[in-house]
Formats: sequence, structure tokens, C-alpha cells
Amino acid sequence: MKLEKKFWGASFLLLLVSALVYLPKVASFGYYNDDWYVMFDAHVQGVKAFYEIWRIDRPGRTLLMAPLYNLFGMDPLPYHITAYLFRFLGGMSLLGTLRMLFPKRFFFATVASILFTIYPGFLSQVNAIDFQSHILGLFLALLSIELTVKAILAPSPKTRVLFTIGSILLGWAYLSQMEYFIGLEVFRLAIVLMLVLRGKGKSFKENFTTTLLRWLPFAAAPGGFLIWRLFIFETDRRATDIGAQVGQLFSSPLVGLWWLVHLIQDMINVLLVAWGYPLYTIAYQMRLSDTLIGFGMAAFVVLIVVVGLYWGKDDDVEREATSNHGWMREEYWLGLLTIIGGLLPVILVNRHIVFPGFSRYALPASVGVAILLAAIIEQLYSRSLRMALVGFLVAVSVMTHHANAIRAVKETEVIRDFWWQVSWRAPNIQEGTTLIASYPGVGISEDYFVWGPANLIYYPEKQEQTPIEIKLPAAVLTNDAVLNIITGKGVETPERRGNILTRGFDDLLFIAQTSKNSCVRIIDGNAPELSLYDSHRTMVVAPHSQLDNVLVNSAFPEPPQVVFGNEPSHKWCYYYQKASLARQVGDWESVIKLQEKALEDGYYPEDSIEWMPLLEAYTHLGEKEKMRPYVSILREEAFMAQQACDFLSDAANDEEMQTFIEKKICE
Repeated sequence: MKLEKKFWGASFLLLLVSALVYLPKVASFGYYNDDWYVMFDAHVQGVKAFYEIWRIDRPGRTLLMAPLYNLFGMDPLPYHITAYLFRFLGGMSLLGTLRMLFPKRFFFATVASILFTIYPGFLSQVNAIDFQSHILGLFLALLSIELTVKAILAPSPKTRVLFTIGSILLGWAYLSQMEYFIGLEVFRLAIVLMLVLRGKGKSFKENFTTTLLRWLPFAAAPGGFLIWRLFIFETDRRATDIGAQVGQLFSSPLVGLWWLVHLIQDMINVLLVAWGYPLYTIAYQMRLSDTLIGFGMAAFVVLIVVVGLYWGKDDDVEREATSNHGWMREEYWLGLLTIIGGLLPVILVNRHIVFPGFSRYALPASVGVAILLAAIIEQLYSRSLRMALVGFLVAVSVMTHHANAIRAVKETEVIRDFWWQVSWRAPNIQEGTTLIASYPGVGISEDYFVWGPANLIYYPEKQEQTPIEIKLPAAVLTNDAVLNIITGKGVETPERRGNILTRGFDDLLFIAQTSKNSCVRIIDGNAPELSLYDSHRTMVVAPHSQLDNVLVNSAFPEPPQVVFGNEPSHKWCYYYQKASLARQVGDWESVIKLQEKALEDGYYPEDSIEWMPLLEAYTHLGEKEKMRPYVSILREEAFMAQQACDFLSDAANDEEMQTFIEKKICE
């Protein structure tokens, strides 16, 4: 009864800690990275789009995402909630497993489950839609292994059979979500071996035979999956083609050596680097207030963990834990083998753990990391030292996830604000236009980071055909893309995961924003206005942007609020966008009214280049007296002054204005 009470106390502690780590910012998260194309496809084609997306590598993911989409639709919040619940339930399954294996080890089992659940080496929790399958798959894997332990320890044959069947079915279920999680089968096998070795007085042959016989029924899960994967399923994606990847070993002996090197590197990454480097890479983005809040949260969570561990302590058991080296050896080997097993499938398909971009590959190994660290901490003789080390690891995890959440919220805000501004500026965009975009402070590594939101706004109509046609394609501004744009040559028609798009590098629209506080600029290649803070690539390709791809006579779109949030308040950038549109159609009086209204309301530009619509309107209408206050602003920066000289000279309608510009701005 006492042990049962401790288990539920540890469960409540895990729930409280994980909720404090993952939920505070969850309502402010939006779509992230691959979420954009997944949710666009689902929006225009319904759940059948999921099959086309994942049929080439992980068709089982459709079985998860189809019902979730039917329940939640386009709203990102419920997906973040379910992702958290699956993460917590995974921790509960590990806690239940360790409780059965080490029934008196409250400290060890609780610490291991907490460290696993809030492991700082996995940074894609905020990418909840696309990573729903990863998080669920990990939970199902651990639940399957928990049922394996229950089956082995079950007192009756009937109960043993039921648990075995459940374990096998869950094994197939987790592998259907993420095949490289198969490395967790090493964790299962290690547990079976450990339970067999606890029987004293048996020979090696007897232990080997007993282990094989006990494990064999559960081998139906990975065995059945591998048979299907290797001999029945046909994949079009080389990265998940197990045979092709492993076959590299036979093409060069050096491949095996590099696998060993990467295994050692990744073991260091998941065991040590994860507790510092991810935090280091993302914490610098936080403001002082965010940092102080993070420290406060970390201190609060550490206090809760320490109080919870003291509540469940048992002095006699603790003394046994620090002196019984047999138990320690089991825990060490169990953790170490699980780390190796979790990493091997990643290494064998020539992937490598890199923080933060490829942190997902650390997920399976994080089970072993938590077990090994908890075992090491438990063996420390000083209780104060044990609590201090646990507190440090928990604090690092809390700070890492807090910083990661702050980053995700900021990126969500940046992208939402960007596309709201575009919707204010462009009533419509010509179908087939290739978009090039630059988000402030947010990297664009895939084209669908741009075409996903653009098409949700401008071309969200339902489509029945497969593949889905992307009406507004996009390109990432790589070196190759820059060369294609400069030469005006090259047409690409990539088809990927059920989407096809045709992008021509001679028909572009470039959309740029230099900072969060500056305005989005749709570049006119005939007279490109460039900020001092634009990248060199932007400056190179800006002259190739074709403004006539903005269709000025269409009805304005309404970005779906469930995706893009509520419309931002109308401040300077709203008036700037409307003035830029009026400028495009030559309505100079409206340009002046709009921007003077913004100034009257107390709004001013962050970037000097944003004065240009107003100044050009003054120039066209001969309002040189109104231009005088801006002369000093223009002359503060030589780059700005040069552009103003060129643009305004072309706009001058009479000799008097031309002379004014030459003397006041150009000289």
C-alpha cells in the first residue's frame, strides 16, 4: 500500500512538473516548419491528403492524423495539448516500468521519469502537428515495453497472454508512426535479460535459452514490422529505405568506421551536450524579462521536485541504493544499452544528432539517458549532492524549454504579422507567381514555409486532384536560386509529398521585412527600395521582382484567424501598406492622406526607407515645403540618400522640384 501511494505521488509530481514545463506558452504557439504544408494540404483536400503525404515512407501516420484533423481541424492549440499529453503519458509508462523493475527505488524511478519527460535535447515539442507522430510513437513504444514487463511478471497464464498480445499490437503501432524508434527494442530485450539474470545459479547457456524464449513472443512486433518494411513495402524515399542505407556498409569498409565514430559522438551529444548546448544556442534570443521569468520558473519547478523527492524518501532504502552495487550495475547497463540501441537506427541510415535542427533523433536514446543519469545520481552518498544534481538538471531542462517556447512564440508572431501585412498590401497575387520572402529573424529552409501561408490566404480553394497544385509556388533564396534569378532562366517543377508546383525564376515577387518592428515591403523591381539592413542576396535579386504580379483590382483576402490569429492593430505598418498600394495605382493624394493620418496618430517608421511612398507622393504633387522636414532624415544615411535622389528625381514633374531634390537631397 505504501509503494502504491508513492507511485501515485510520483505520478502527480510528473504531471505537475511536465505541465509547468510545456504548457505556459502553449496557447500562443502556431504552425511551425512542416506544419504549413501538412495543414494546407488537409485544408484543400481533407484527410485523404495525409495518405499522399506519408505513403512514401510512413503511411501509418495517416491513422493518427486523420482522426485528429477530423476532431481539431486547423486550430493548432488542440494539437499542442495532445502532444503534451502523449509526452506525459510516455513518462508515466517509463515510471510504471521502472516501478515494476525496481519496486523499492522511488528516487531512481521518479528522477528517471522526470528527466526523460522534460529532456532538454528534444526541441520539437513546439512543432506539435508534424511531430505528433514522434511523440505518440514514443509513448506507445514505452507502453508496449511496460506491458512486456507485466506479461513476464504476471502470475497467471491468461493474464500473461493478454499482456503479451497488447504489447505486440502496441509494438506494431509505435513502429507504424516512426520506424527508427525500433532501437527501443534493445531496451525491451535488455529488460528481459535483466529479469532472467536475477535468477541465481543458472549457467550461461540456460540464461541465454531462457532469455530467448521469454523474448521471442515479443519479437513478433519488430520482426513483423521488418518483414513488412523490407520485403513488402516499397518506399520512394532513400532516407527511409533501410536496405539502401545499410547496403552502404558493403560498398566501403570506411562506412562502418564512420558509423562507430558517429555513434560515439552522438552518445556524448545525448548524454552530455543536450544539457547545455541547446540552451546556449537559443537563450540569447530572450529578453531580460524572459530570462528572469525563466529563472523563476526553473527555481519553482526545482523546489517542487525536491519537495516531492523528500516526501517519498525512505532512509533505509536510500542506504541500500548507495551500497547495493548489483542494483547499480543493472541500472547502468540498462541505461547504456538503451542509449546505444536508440542511436543505432539513426546512425545506420546515415543521420546524425545536431542541436537544435535534428534534435528529434535524440528521442529514443533519451530513455536510456534518463535511466543512466538517475542511476549515477542515486549512487551518490550525500543526499544534498543528489538533490543538487537533480535540481541542476531539472533547472537546465526548464530553462531550455522556456527559451524554446519563447522562440516559438516569437516566430509565430513574426510570421503571422508578416502575412497580415501582405494581406493589407496585396488584394491578390497573380497565380503562378514565384514568391521569394525574407522573414525577420526567422530562417526559411524550405519553400513551403512561404507558399504554405501564402496559399492559405490567396488560394485556399478545395482541390480533388492528386497531386495538389500549388497556385503560388515559392523558392528558398539559395546560391543556386540567386544565379537562376540573375540569369532569368530555369523552371523547376518539383513534386513532393503530394504537392506539385511550377516555379519560374523569370516571374518573381520578392517580399521582404528586415526586422520585427519594420514593415513588410513588396519590392518593385523597376525601382527597388532597399533597406540598409537588407541582406546582400536581397539586394542582388530585388531588381527582378515584378510588382505587376500584385493584382490591385481584386477583393482583399481575409487570412483565417485560426491560423494567423486576430488582425493586428492598425499602426504605422497598416497605413504604410495601404499607402504603398495607393502608390502602385498612382493615387498620390491617398498616399499622403494615409501616411499623414498615421503621423497624426503618433505612429512613425522604424526604417527610413518607409518614408519613400510619402516623399514620392509629395514629389509628384509638388509639395516641396512638406518635404523639407524630411531632408535631414534622408541625408543621415548615404545609402538612403542615394536611393531617394534616384527615385524622387524620376518622380519630379517640374524643374523647380527637380532643382530642390538635387540641391537638398542629391548633393
